[in-house]
Parts: sequence; C-alpha cells; structure tokens
Amino acid sequence: MRDEIKPQEILEILKSKISDFRTSAEETEIGRVLQSGDGIAQVWGLNNIMFGELVEIEVPGNQEVRGMVMNIEEETVGIILFSDYELVKEGCLVRRTNRVAEVPVGESLLGRVVDPLGNPIDGKEPITAAEYRRVEVKGPGITDRQNVIEPLHTGIKAIDAMIPLGRGQRELIIGDRKTGKTTIAVDTIINQKNLQGKDKVHCFYVAIGQKRSSVVQLVENLRKHGVMDGTTVIAATASDPASLQYLAPYAATAMAEYFRDNGKHALIIFDDLTKHAQAYRELSLLMRRSPGREAYPGDIFYLHSRLLERAAKMNQEKGSGSLTALPIVETQEGDVSAYIPTNVISITDGQIFLEANLFNSGLRPAINVGISVSRVGSDAQIKIVKQTVGPLRIHLAQFRELAAFMQFSSDLDAATKKQLERGKRLIELLKQPQYAPIDIYKQVMILKAGVSGRLDKYLTSKLQNYQDELFAFLDKEAGAFMKKLYKAAGFDDNLEKEAVGVFEEFEKQFNPEMSESAIDAGYGINLAMALTSHTPRLNREMLKLIEHIAAYDFGETALEKELEEIVNGKELAEAQRVERLIGSAEIIDWDRSNQLKAVFKKAAGRMAKKIKDTSSQVIYDTLIEREKNSSTALSPFFALPLIIVDGKKKFQMVIIRSRKGIFFSKSMPKIHAMFFLAGSMDERHFHLIVLAALAGLVQQSEFKDIWLNTHSLKELRSKLLDLLKNEEELEDNG
Repeated sequence: MRDEIKPQEILEILKSKISDFRTSAEETEIGRVLQSGDGIAQVWGLNNIMFGELVEIEVPGNQEVRGMVMNIEEETVGIILFSDYELVKEGCLVRRTNRVAEVPVGESLLGRVVDPLGNPIDGKEPITAAEYRRVEVKGPGITDRQNVIEPLHTGIKAIDAMIPLGRGQRELIIGDRKTGKTTIAVDTIINQKNLQGKDKVHCFYVAIGQKRSSVVQLVENLRKHGVMDGTTVIAATASDPASLQYLAPYAATAMAEYFRDNGKHALIIFDDLTKHAQAYRELSLLMRRSPGREAYPGDIFYLHSRLLERAAKMNQEKGSGSLTALPIVETQEGDVSAYIPTNVISITDGQIFLEANLFNSGLRPAINVGISVSRVGSDAQIKIVKQTVGPLRIHLAQFRELAAFMQFSSDLDAATKKQLERGKRLIELLKQPQYAPIDIYKQVMILKAGVSGRLDKYLTSKLQNYQDELFAFLDKEAGAFMKKLYKAAGFDDNLEKEAVGVFEEFEKQFNPEMSESAIDAGYGINLAMALTSHTPRLNREMLKLIEHIAAYDFGETALEKELEEIVNGKELAEAQRVERLIGSAEIIDWDRSNQLKAVFKKAAGRMAKKIKDTSSQVIYDTLIEREKNSSTALSPFFALPLIIVDGKKKFQMVIIRSRKGIFFSKSMPKIHAMFFLAGSMDERHFHLIVLAALAGLVQQSEFKDIWLNTHSLKELRSKLLDLLKNEEELEDNG
C-alpha cells in the first residue's frame, strides 16, 4: 500500500528550506580601460583604489592580465601591466583585488630562479611557501638597528684588505660596462659557500634588464661552483616588461628580509640599478609624469633610497639578523658625476670603483683602491686582518705618490726605488682571477709576505706562483699553524715568530726558476715545470702543466681528473700503442740553426708526409700560432708542441733532438728535447695518454744524460723505450 503524501509534511519541508536560505551579495568595485599601450593602462571608475594595489583585467578568451596601480589621478588611475599587455584593449573590465603586491618567502626559494612575482622560471616544480610578504615595506628604524661590525668576506684580496664589507652594509659597485662588476658580486656569493650554522649567508641575485643568455650563464656558474643551492636568482630580463624590471629589486628584498627578520644573514645583489632607474623612467614618462634631469622623474632618488634603506644589521631584540646590499651601477666612460651614480653614491655606505684602463692593462679585479672606500672601515675587520693590512695602505699610498713623482724625475735614490719596487709587487699581489675567492686567513698570509718585504727578492712574474705554492704549503705542511691562526684573536709575539718560521720553511722549498710562471712570463698562460730529479713518477706540478697544454687544444679546463686516472691506471692496449708510437716515430738530430721557426719548419715537413690532406705549410702555421698563444715548453729542457688536425683516426709524432738547444723565446733557456704531436680530435683520449707518458719519461733522472750523450739514434730509441717500460713498472709498484 503506497504511503499517502501528507500536506503537513510538505509544509514543514518548505518552511525548513526557507529558513535555511541565505543570500550573500559580494560587492566588487570595477572599472573600465579607457586607454592601453606600451604596458600602461588608464582606467576609469576605481574611485577607492589604493596606490600599489593589484588589479585583474578581463581580456578576450576568458583570460586575466595582472597589473598594479602606480598613478592615481582625479578621474583615472594609471596601471602598469605585468604580462600580455597587448591583449588589454579599450573597454576591458578591471577588478580590484584589495591586495598589494606580495611574494612568497622562505627556505623553499633557495636554489630557484623566479620572476619578480615569485613564479618559478627554471622549469622545476611550483614553489610552496608558508608565508607571503609585501613587496614594499618601510625599512627598519634607527632603534631597531645596531652598528655594522661583523665582516662579510668577499674572498677578493683588494676588497677584504682595503675596502672591507660588513654584514648589514650597503656597498656600491660602480664602473663602466665589461669591467668586472658582476664578477665581484658572483665571487662574493661563491665565497659564502663554506659558511654554516649561524654564520651562513643566504644569497639573492637580482638580474635587471639583462639578456636571458647572461642570466642562464650566471646560474650555471653558480651551480658549477656549488653555491646555487643557497642562492635565489630573481630575473627580470631585457625581454620582460619595464613593470617587472621596476618591481624586481623590491620583490627580491622582501624575500631576503625574511632571513634578516628571523635572525639569519642575507646578501642581495642588484645588477644593476642603472637599468632599474631607466625602467622607472620609461614607466613615468608613459604616465606623463613631469621629467627632470636626464628625463628622470622627480622622485628618482626616493626610488633607490627606500630600497637600500631596507639593508640593515638588526639589534639583539630583533634577532641580530642582517641584510647586506651590493648595488651595481654602470657608468659611461667613467663618469661618476652622472645623475644615477651620484644619487646611489650618496645613499650607500661606500663605493668600489672599477676602471676600464686598469682592466685593460691586466689589473683584475680592476679596483681603483685609491678612490674606493668603505665607510664602515676597519670596524668590519677581524683584528688579525687589521694588523696585517695597516702597512699595506701606507705602502700603496706611498707608491701612488712616488709613481706620480716619477713622471717628472728619473733620478731616484735607493730608498725610493725600493719603495717603488715593493709597491709594484703589492699591486701585482692584488691581482686575482675570477671565480677564485681566497680564504681570509690565507689572504692574511700572502699579504703579510708582501708588506714585510719577503717578496722583494722575487720578480713580479713569479708572485702568482709564490702565492699558489704558499697556499698549497699551508694546506699540506702547515696545518697546525693554520689552526692556531684561525683561533687567534690577533698576532702576538709567539704567533708572529711562528709565521716567520712558516715563511722561511716554505721559501726553502720554493724555487722560482722552476715554477710554473718562470719559463716564459710573456705568454698569456705561462707554462713551466717544477721537475724534481729525485722522483721518476709524474708529479702534481707536471700534471697541472699537462692539463694546461691539453686544455688549450681541446677547449677544456677540467682535464686534471682524467689525466690522474690515466696516470694511475693505463690500459695495456694503450700502453702498447704508446710503445709502438715511439718505436715508429721519426727521430731527427738537429744541429743547425737554433731558431724556433727553422726547427718548426723541419718538423712540419716531416709530419706532412705522414698525415694525409694536411700540407706542411698549414702544420707550420698552426705550430707557430699555437706557440705564440701559449708556450709548449714545459721545462728548460723539454717541449711538447701539440696541434689538432682535421680528419679522423690521425696521430703522428716527430722527435727532434738538439744538443745545442733551441730558443723558444728570449726569456727562457734552450730546449733540447722536442716531441711534436699532431692528431685528430677523435684521438683526444690517446693525446692525453701520450702527453702523460712523455711527461713521465722526461722526469726520470737518467733522461737528460741519455738524451744528450747517446750517439746513435737507433740506440736512443731503444733507451727511450726502456725508460718508458721502467716508468710503467714504477707506476705498477706505486
């Protein structure tokens, strides 16, 4: 029996539904686009909107374009568009969000490349952030700060010694294009690699208006040196709208402030604020703001002052965190009196001036230490550094004064000449290759050697090798002293005596005439050889030199590991191939001209007969050009001229013996043993095997005697093969 529907039940259901019914009206203020172009939209109807508020613009295709309010006028508002601004047309609906620009912050950003809105652009997973922060906030007040006294080491001798940086400082890097501004910033990031715990520095690099390829290359360099995991790159490239270039440094600073406000340390690099100012000028002119000097708007100073004031060292109540800023400004022909440079100079706590003429003269980093300054000064240096670099400033100041005086007088007394020579060596000592920051305590030792006069007895061309070998000595043989140095508050009498003892012990071993730069200081990469007569095995110095010579031809600079593997374990088949190569190579006794070109012409002619499709003239020209660019002489006795030829499966060797000796250059001793190698690129691995085998061969103590005193070439070949087998046996018995 079917139940009957009762009217009362229906009535109760209807009453329940009506009582539960709720209406919610969402009120949204909207406007309409009156005009749009060049990344700017003029909007009517948003009467209550805030400055800096984000808006959403509906465009055809059910899409939305985001923008930010940057101009508020009586009837309209000016909005800068972040993307797809060509889709925004007259009449498009504009909706308020009641939010200002925010970006994600926190540990999840480390190791990532993001845009100024915090969106990842590195192709990896989305960023999950527990916290968002406003892009524009007020900098910390005076009472929330404390003095900058903790050092932030860059690893660059000229800066850490003469222009010290502190955590919480704002130090401007200024110079013409291509003078090494970005290199200094990247080296500073690399130098933070080994800091851990409370000393760890989280790095942020802001690329403003740069080429995408440059940003990619920079990220790869950071990854190559193992620092990308602790770094965030915020990129607003030249192909991005001016609005994103304007927003980028503020967004990056908000990300860095997260660490500052949580008692940690952060470093932010703005590369560069010149392009940032130009982007802001573009936006201001498009919004018809009144232009001023150099067409910049009137608030251009405030643009950068409110940004850089956010860098600070916080007091203990605020966690003692810090945010250090390194803004970069590009000048035109060294003009630091232009509008933007003078503005930023007046805002920052010091400047590092880079000069093109210093860069072009080979002084790199091209820092003019005479006019560069850090207003924090020695407050940001540890005591042991202060004690060392005090005399350095005096010596360099005296050198600059005397160098100017030399222009008017050539008659100098002995004391003046001594000061000039020491100044030259100190200037040479401040040179440093890129991507090679130096530990601060090793800086102390090499600078101490310079200011104490220990380097006066060496030629300037030997100083780089002195430094490299000193650092190796400190790591391997002076570990106990270095531990004391790390713990010491400063140099006392006992530590001073120990330092002198370390220098004396090192200099007993250091032989500048057999060092890597001793043979031919005129070439770009100066090759030499630290051969030791007491060891038959391929030593590390020779390995480094073979790496240099191979890297030139193969276009690689990281061959040392492969060479070590070759040296430590040759395959039997390859060893037999080396024996066959020496057994079949033509050996020439050369006792005619001692000029390089004559012997190269002879070798080229003989090699051309064995290598098809390559003329003797081509081989000769290649050998000469190769030698001009980087010497193949590896010792005062031995050279390995090596060239790459076209084709496949080609490899030949010609051996030339000269008892009289051949002059490879005016500044080096005669060469008596020359092994000319020519091969195709597919024989790359065998090239390295032959290089390592020949290097080990000539290192044997009896090689020179056999080479010079064996009369018959047939007997000479036999003895070379015996030496080669002897070297392989020594390696096997290792």
